[in-house]
Amino acid sequence: MKNNKITITVKFFAMLRDYGPAKETISVPVNSTIKLLFKKYQIPKEAWRTIILVNGSPHKDLETILNHGDIISIFPPIGGG
Repeated sequence: MKNNKITITVKFFAMLRDYGPAKETISVPVNSTIKLLFKKYQIPKEAWRTIILVNGSPHKDLETILNHGDIISIFPPIGGG
C-alpha cells in the first residue's frame, strides 16, 4: 500500500467485458467500494444488477469496502426460465 492506495484485481465476464477487460490489476484509494469500480468503468446503472464475487464470496452490497489484494469478479445476472 503506497500513498494511501491499495491494489486489487478486477475481472469482467460475458457482456460486461464491454465496460472493462477480462482481467486487470489496478490501484484504487484506500476505503474504495465496489460502487466506485462501477463508476470508474462507467457501467450504466441499469447494468448494476450483476453478480459480484469478492475473493470468491458473493457480495450484494455495492458499498462493500475493498481491501488490498482483493479479487473482484463481476458477472451479468443469470437469466433463464
